[in-house]
Amino acid sequence: MFAKVHPPTDIKGGNKGSCYDLATYLNKEQGTGQNFFSHTEDNVTVEDVIININNNKKAIGKDEAKFYMVSLNPSEAEQRHLIGRNVSDVSELSEAERQTVFRKLEAFTRSAMNEYAKNFERDNIRSGADLMYYGRIETQRIYKPEDEEVKSGAARIGEVKSGLNFHVHVIVSRKSLDGKTKLAPAFGKSAGNAWELEGRGTVKRGFSHEKFKVSVQNSFNREFDYQSTKEETYTIKKTPEQTIINKISNPDLKQLLTDIHFTAANQIVSAMKEKGYEHQVRKGIHTFGKDGQTFQVTHSELKTFERPLSDSQLKSITDRFDLAEYENGAGKYDKNGLTVKNIAFSTWVKDESVPEGKSLKDVSYKVIYDKETNSVVSFSTVKQFAHENKINLIKSDLNTEILLKRLKNPDLKLLLTNQRFTAANQIISAMKEKGYEHQVKRGIHTFTHSNGSRISILHRDLNRFCTKVESETMKNISSRFNAYKFNQDHDVTGYSENGLSSKKIGFYTYVSENEQGREENDPQDSQKKVAQEKVLKYVEYEVIYDSHTKTTVPVSEIRKFARENDINLYDRFKHSYAVSNPDLRECLSNPDLTTRRQINQEMRKRGYTVSTDEKGNYTYTKNGASFSMSRRDLGAFTNYVKDSANKQSSHSSGSGRGEATAGAALNMTVGNVKSKVTNEILGDSFKTERQIIGKVKTAVTVVTNPASIKMMLLRKIASYLNPLKEM
Repeated sequence: MFAKVHPPTDIKGGNKGSCYDLATYLNKEQGTGQNFFSHTEDNVTVEDVIININNNKKAIGKDEAKFYMVSLNPSEAEQRHLIGRNVSDVSELSEAERQTVFRKLEAFTRSAMNEYAKNFERDNIRSGADLMYYGRIETQRIYKPEDEEVKSGAARIGEVKSGLNFHVHVIVSRKSLDGKTKLAPAFGKSAGNAWELEGRGTVKRGFSHEKFKVSVQNSFNREFDYQSTKEETYTIKKTPEQTIINKISNPDLKQLLTDIHFTAANQIVSAMKEKGYEHQVRKGIHTFGKDGQTFQVTHSELKTFERPLSDSQLKSITDRFDLAEYENGAGKYDKNGLTVKNIAFSTWVKDESVPEGKSLKDVSYKVIYDKETNSVVSFSTVKQFAHENKINLIKSDLNTEILLKRLKNPDLKLLLTNQRFTAANQIISAMKEKGYEHQVKRGIHTFTHSNGSRISILHRDLNRFCTKVESETMKNISSRFNAYKFNQDHDVTGYSENGLSSKKIGFYTYVSENEQGREENDPQDSQKKVAQEKVLKYVEYEVIYDSHTKTTVPVSEIRKFARENDINLYDRFKHSYAVSNPDLRECLSNPDLTTRRQINQEMRKRGYTVSTDEKGNYTYTKNGASFSMSRRDLGAFTNYVKDSANKQSSHSSGSGRGEATAGAALNMTVGNVKSKVTNEILGDSFKTERQIIGKVKTAVTVVTNPASIKMMLLRKIASYLNPLKEM
């Protein structure tokens, strides 16, 4: 039994485009009652074969192989064994005998494709059931130009050969049946799936043409109880490793080849150099020298010890390797039993600039040494395996310096270098302002510009550039921020003063909402758990950009910081310049007018009509002109936060050390208690001083601070009352 995976040159029409030419060619014996068959179907039309193979090519490049051809060629003796009697030509068979041979060859083809699948050594490709392939049994062979009969003139090209000529052709897709895995049996060398990685030596993993041929023969012998002859059996011509080891006299090389699993010959050379050996290679002969002693070994002998790692070994390495730790350590890595090393060697490469046509080039690449299994594998192979199997090599966080080095987009790099952000959506907004379109999927942000520029970055990496603003910077921003002017300007022209400017950050995000079952009359509804459904929702919030420190911070954070640190964002003597009405501005600048009620009374004295809407907001009207201020803003100017001017006057006119201490204690009382108590006492919700005093007594009883604060509150409220009015 001779099994062969054919190179692309054997395939009619090649294998980088449609399989139409090959499929129609293999269908040349149509009309004999035979069709294509798959691993699970017995009769598949040629049209379905073409459609299915051609459509199974997602993520395969235009110039890459889309499918391969396998042929199974039993000897005449093996064919007679299948028939069950001694015949010399297919014409001697009855129709029943032909059908029996067809069924046996179909079954055997499925067994052979099981061997094909297993030969890739992939955990997710275990049998022919994981492949997309279609077989076609043929009964005839024709003479070709290279046949001796044609050369001697005994036969013509295209004539049908006599004798038994049963054989099978298989068209197998490069992609697995589920379309998730590329399966490419490499050609050139049949020792395994070998490829050069950036001049880093040969790395092998997966398909071995020699092993496939042997396993198919063994499968035929088992399935049909056949004893193949020496001529029918393919033998792997390979010098046993132990024979080579026994021949090597150098103990260091012998120990390396015995104890360590190498995946490339240059790794063996590098290991010998680490042991202090000098090395030269000429015409396929490696010469090692140390302490005046030299010995030689052929390159083919070293390559005998190139063995690919299994998927389980590679998975173990990818599970333990942390790419972030490696990059944060500037390429140094020794953790979880894994060490990263550098392999350096010289190799001849094509060079048309020199007369010889080739020149010696120094090459280096990274390898990972696994101490647990004493194995060496290229860094690229580990990353390729992780990519193919969707294994995340980044187990921890990359530091921002490394992330910036990896960034190639100049716009994003400049933003992250020169500006400070507190949330990832602020970075996204800044990129949109630079003309980028934005998409996010599965935690990966992709920015695309009309000029063709494109950059993708993980959300977790973007978040690495979002930091909390330090207290001094927040204090500096708060000191320049006018909350009233912000409220007036932000939605109209935008807030901009003192190096501060405002903008809105808007984005879509998924939020969870409770969703009850639809059948409200179902008596079991009460026992159903509430389902959580994520709904896409548009969210907006305001931020301030500080041009002095190039920092973006949410307005809510500025308010929170001011509240927690007793900073007045509505200081009537500092911020009332933003009030457009001159009379109200004067009232706010008057330290004797301390409540909303007093200010409104003064505005009435100045000829204004003061009215309120359903929300309690004030409208001041005079001579047909109106001006409005929200109850919240006027209250903030008078009650919600401390008055800096009043603070100074109370300190200067205090009656002794005890009152100063009480004032200091009051100023230290921040948060909800102070705000609520002060607002309740000093607001204009009550019409008479008697009602105010009653409210003061109630408020003072709930204050849990020292007694000195209670005394301070009593003195404070007494200063606001009219001593001439009956109490």
